[in-house]
This record gives sequence, C-alpha cells and structure tokens, in this order.
Amino acid sequence: MKLILIIIFTSMIFSDKVKEPTYKVIIKEGDIEIREYGSYIVAKTSISKDTNNDNNMFRTLASYIFGGNKSNESIPMTAPVTTFSDDLNYNMLFYMLDVDEVNQLPEHNGQNIIFEKFDLGKCVAISFSWSTSESRIEYYSSKLSDFIEKNNLKTKSFFMINRYDPPWKLPFLRRNEIIVRLD
Repeated sequence: MKLILIIIFTSMIFSDKVKEPTYKVIIKEGDIEIREYGSYIVAKTSISKDTNNDNNMFRTLASYIFGGNKSNESIPMTAPVTTFSDDLNYNMLFYMLDVDEVNQLPEHNGQNIIFEKFDLGKCVAISFSWSTSESRIEYYSSKLSDFIEKNNLKTKSFFMINRYDPPWKLPFLRRNEIIVRLD
C-alpha cells in the first residue's frame, strides 16, 4: 500500500513534466484559441462504436509505450491523450514526440496500433478543467460550435478531446480541451 501511495504521489508531482505538441496561438478569445500546429507521429488505436470501451484503447497504447513492443523499448509518455469518434470507430492517439518518422519507432507486438503522421495544422480549441463527462463535453462542444459558427469557420475533422492529466490528479487542476481542425 505504501508503494502505491508513493507511485501516485510521484506521478502527481511529475505529471506536468511530459512533452506536449507545440503550437502558435493565432487568436485567443476567453477559453477559446485558434492555433497553428505542425505534423506529429502518433500511435493510434481504434475500436468499433459497438464496443465502446476506451479503457482497452488506453491499455493497448500504454502497453506499447511501456515496453510491450518487439524491442522491449520504453517510449516517453506525452500529453495529451486524444480521443475522437468517426463514423464507425472510437479512436485514441498517443503523440510520439521523440521521433520524426514512423520507421524510428519499435514494431508493436501485434496490438491493434497504427503509426501515422498526423497533421493538425490550423485548429480551434476550447480549454476546461474538471472532468470530461458526457455532459461537460456536450457543453463545451456547444460553446465551440457557437464560436465556429459566429466566426464563419470551416472545419475539416471531428471534434477531438484532449486529456492532459492522469485520472488521480485533483479534478479542478485537470487540463482538458476540445479541438477541431480548420480548413
């Protein structure tokens, strides 16, 4: 029990020390920003919407970066963990910020993982704290949609949820976003 508390405490202290994708803020209006991102290599896993168990997606990607790959190589954890739904699947992305090309990553061990270059480009994002419950996601998605409509912005992706913090971080200190790519 003592070891578990030490691990949790250490994780809470150092959880802000992970790499994140960089971006340039173009416009900021309250908790909404228009940003310019670059391209990043991501590890992506997907499950059918019939399944709806994002816990399995996280385990799949986490096992890969914690050494569950053909090289038994650990890969640094990054933030955020990005999730989104498309027409058929729920998807989860981990950013591989220490590599520039997919072929620099160790092969997976047969897990349901795809490595790809992910070009975020110009995005609009809304930031919020606390939880990412369905009601909070709906609320902030609505605020973001209103901003997009008011400013005649054209989107080219599904809304994505970015979670920056582990679940044990105090809720009022958590960083979350809803982000969508712009044309």
